[in-house]
Amino acid sequence: MTTRAYGRRSWPWAAAAVLLFWQTWFLFHVYATENSRVRWDCDSEGCGTNDLAGPAIPFGVLSALVATVLAAPYLGLGGAGVGALLAAFGLLVRREDDHALLAAYGLAALGVALVMAGAVRAVRRGPAPEEDDGPPRPRGRPRIPALLRRLVAPATLVAAVPGTLAATGLVHGALDGPRWIMMLGLNGTAALLVALGSARLNHRPGVARGPVPAEVAAHAPARLNALTTRGTAFVFDLTVRPERGAPYRIAVEHPLDLQDVRVHRAALVRHDPRRPWLVDLPQDPPAAELARARAAARTEDPLPAPHLWSPPPGVPVLLLTGVLTTVLVTLLA
Repeated sequence: MTTRAYGRRSWPWAAAAVLLFWQTWFLFHVYATENSRVRWDCDSEGCGTNDLAGPAIPFGVLSALVATVLAAPYLGLGGAGVGALLAAFGLLVRREDDHALLAAYGLAALGVALVMAGAVRAVRRGPAPEEDDGPPRPRGRPRIPALLRRLVAPATLVAAVPGTLAATGLVHGALDGPRWIMMLGLNGTAALLVALGSARLNHRPGVARGPVPAEVAAHAPARLNALTTRGTAFVFDLTVRPERGAPYRIAVEHPLDLQDVRVHRAALVRHDPRRPWLVDLPQDPPAAELARARAAARTEDPLPAPHLWSPPPGVPVLLLTGVLTTVLVTLLA
């Protein structure tokens, strides 16, 4: 993932933006085709209607603005400006509303400014220089048994239930259900995608996650392959040799050089045997096991080991949500 002036990219945010842009088009289409048939009920407090075409424009404009914010890391300044112009166009349709007209002109001015700023920035920056990241790093394969165990875990099921209901409402409503079910499902799905994208922002493949729960933690010796820094933290590239299973390489971040890993080129790590990407450096490891790990690092030849693939947050939840949504949509159909 890359970093830009606006923020970091996360593909669930892009998926949520696509859904909201489609919702914007749908609402504008409903207003254009059904507004003339809307029946308003008025009283002393104002007017209202149950027809979707009545509030379609305000809802569509709000949907366009949220989608623009989510898509800004991908579209850049110019793309964000086009989104603002789309929202301004929607407000200009309601010319009888003075407040909507004022907001439309403001959004149009913001959109034009963003488009111009994006064009100027693109001209000044020119083509992106080619980056040399060095030789490609090997990546290990995902541990399928570990992922399957997470897929059937109770916590995964609980997290997948709201996503399943939202996605089922979206698909069923779009096919043959009421439009309000589709709208609720679409916005619920977009909200869950935004939450998932926020959780995935700090994920980096090949970097260990922690801390390791004490009830499942096991100690294993590890050899230091390389030591780098990231901000104020040390990044230890370790080859972990668990008691059961093949050795694997993984990076562990910590703000301190615990266990004097840099000096001894070895460490005693804590890991979860069932979820090997959960690894951390204990502050006070067993002295005897730590001494054996250091002695092995000095005398034994390093064993080749693949880099461990660490699954990003939400993978089991997404898989289970997709399976349950397919089953529910099939049953409803």
